Amino acid sequence: MHIRRTALATLLGLGGALAVHAQENPLPAGFTTQPLLKTAMTRDNEPIRYPMANPEMISVIGTLEKDGRTPLHMHPVPVYVYVLEGEIELRTEGATPHRYRAGDAFIESQNRRHQAFNVAGGPSKLLVVFVGEAGKPTTVTGP
Repeated sequence: MHIRRTALATLLGLGGALAVHAQENPLPAGFTTQPLLKTAMTRDNEPIRYPMANPEMISVIGTLEKDGRTPLHMHPVPVYVYVLEGEIELRTEGATPHRYRAGDAFIESQNRRHQAFNVAGGPSKLLVVFVGEAGKPTTVTGP
């Protein structure tokens, strides 16, 4: 089961710091965190594997229009997804489809083809963070 952490706390590394420090309140006044995601596994229960050389992080906000979908694709790198608005259904080859709503976060499968479908009544918006390697693709499309 995944634990939720804020994207900000995760990206700033505060999620790990909160677990390591035994201080009562290690955060400055006026700054709070909401747990969003902490996991070593993808949404299909497979271990996350990191690229070895020349690390590069890429973040995008993607919008799936009403009834839209992504192409059938796979990722050779870890990919973090946070649903900002709407609802999507993620279909991974060999796995049960799963729906994610605004506020949900997950790690996409690596090296397994999958596709996201917008199942909301309007657009769905996603924050997508790729933990990749400079000069190498984060996404491979096609059959």
